[in-house]
Amino acid sequence: MTFAVGFAYMESEKTDNYHWALGKLKQLITKQDIFPRVILTDREFALMNAIKDIFPHTTNMLCTWHIIKNVNARCTVQIPKDMKQKVKNLWRDVVESPDEVEYQQRLNAFQQACVNSSNFVEYVNNTWLAPHKEQFVEAWTNRVMHIGNTTTNRVESAHWRLKKMLEHSKGDLCKCLEGMNDNIRLEVDKIKKSFQKSFYYTEKTHSSPFFQYLRNFVSRAAMTLISDEMERIDIVGTNKNLCGCKLRSTCELPCACELSGYTTNGVPIPLDSVHGHWKKLTMEEPLEDDTEDGYELDMSNAMEAIWTRFRSLDIVGKRALKSKVFELAYPASSSLCPPPEKIKTRGGVKNKNKGKAPKGYDVYRDPSYFEHVEREYGDSQGTSKRLCTQQSQSSQKELSQPSQKQQSQPSQKQLSQMSKKLTSQKYLGQFPDHMHPHIVDIADVLEDGNCGFRAVASLLGYTEEGWSIVRRELDEELRNNNNLYEKLFRQDLQVVRDSLVATRWFTIPAMGYLVANRYNVVLVTLGKPSKTFFPMMTSYSSSARFFCIGFVNGNHWVPVNMSKGFPLPEVTADWKKFCSHEARSWMSNLNGRLQYWNLLNPPVKPLSGVMSVE
Repeated sequence: MTFAVGFAYMESEKTDNYHWALGKLKQLITKQDIFPRVILTDREFALMNAIKDIFPHTTNMLCTWHIIKNVNARCTVQIPKDMKQKVKNLWRDVVESPDEVEYQQRLNAFQQACVNSSNFVEYVNNTWLAPHKEQFVEAWTNRVMHIGNTTTNRVESAHWRLKKMLEHSKGDLCKCLEGMNDNIRLEVDKIKKSFQKSFYYTEKTHSSPFFQYLRNFVSRAAMTLISDEMERIDIVGTNKNLCGCKLRSTCELPCACELSGYTTNGVPIPLDSVHGHWKKLTMEEPLEDDTEDGYELDMSNAMEAIWTRFRSLDIVGKRALKSKVFELAYPASSSLCPPPEKIKTRGGVKNKNKGKAPKGYDVYRDPSYFEHVEREYGDSQGTSKRLCTQQSQSSQKELSQPSQKQQSQPSQKQLSQMSKKLTSQKYLGQFPDHMHPHIVDIADVLEDGNCGFRAVASLLGYTEEGWSIVRRELDEELRNNNNLYEKLFRQDLQVVRDSLVATRWFTIPAMGYLVANRYNVVLVTLGKPSKTFFPMMTSYSSSARFFCIGFVNGNHWVPVNMSKGFPLPEVTADWKKFCSHEARSWMSNLNGRLQYWNLLNPPVKPLSGVMSVE
């Protein structure tokens, strides 16, 4: 799995800045034997130089995906059309060369195919092969333990998830720290979940007696890699040259020739043959210090120096020093807080020469060279969404037959819209008829017992995978305002508390109160009956958000996107009984929308007597 160990703000991307960031990272590592063996980057010389200085014994690999894309882009421009695909395939073969002998043979074939394109060959040799071949060609990279990571795609995917948490680039520092913290918490929850699966779940391919020493002690991912490697036993046997031992060198797991020896002797795979990286299935293991005498951790001289300086300062200096020490000693009492009002920011620096930013982005990034080439030449292997859209539009203009038009693939946005439309049709009939005109669309979330928390997380912008954050924050809300909820839930208080700790259902009205109070939102639940939950401790705010979730199939919650000004169902009686005086302003300011509901759906009055009709 990929996870973040830290985030850094840097003034610029220069060697000194990277020196600082990597130096801070190195300070966090308490054991010499867990220094990174491999650091994977793009060809960014400032970062590469900093890595050499801070981690001199670490192998710096380069992203093969970006290298192949850049070389293919040059190929598109400089190689004749009938030779382009052949040259691209030969270049990929060069990058994937298993050993140095094979590398030289494939390189000769590649250069022979490009004999009439000297500029292209010169670019490949001078830019990539001569200075960097040991950093991306498999003949050299397969000698280090990189656990199968040869591209930076995972990092970019993790960066995308963080940007989803941050929402935009105009937030204050506290907002950014909160998003980063939520991102790390989500990753920690996923890692712990994967650990539990390795402890308690056994896949069919891992049930073989050869895995009996590894089950519950080695991660499922490692056993899957070993299981896949066992399929090569019949081909390579115990011949190391034929095997290549790639899995042993890149992942420190038994390769085919080793596994062949175990199967021939009829013995299970020993636990010692697996690197310790794959055997760490807990996050609770305490870290040990490398220092023997504790000298590096001794703070007595530093503390004495602080006292000496404190005594020599005037009253203003003493107050300033005291505040700094207090922030270190009591981090929970930090004076940091978000700005009282939203600050108007101008966003990213605009440059008229760069063109307009794509729709949906608040900052603009200069496209890479290969993106310019793909846009210009229409590379069939490009993955740019914009390119796909252009190709689809041009094909519709050129092809006149309906059957040919239908062959164009829908975009990701169109697929998402189609999915929402199908979901809306599936669940719409389960909501009150008078609300149908006000429902924009209905999304869906995973049905796993946490669907209510997933629906709220989706509306908060966490994505549904942020359900564990919502559960934890609602538990904090319950503990922080215990006096209110003791009155509100009475004898059911412990039941509500248990439902937030264990995997329980999202129950209404209890969770409705917690969500509205924690996030200061108006929560509307559509079902039988439909209810509105206002915050109970804060006064009305015109900028407050309205969340709507629907109860369907008798056991499932889904997020519902409503039109602006939709009618609000009745407020619960307990809200009116226990809310603060300030909170009653919600009722007075939104009374029109409450009356609108009653107008569309008048309450049924009970009959005063019994009437029979013959």
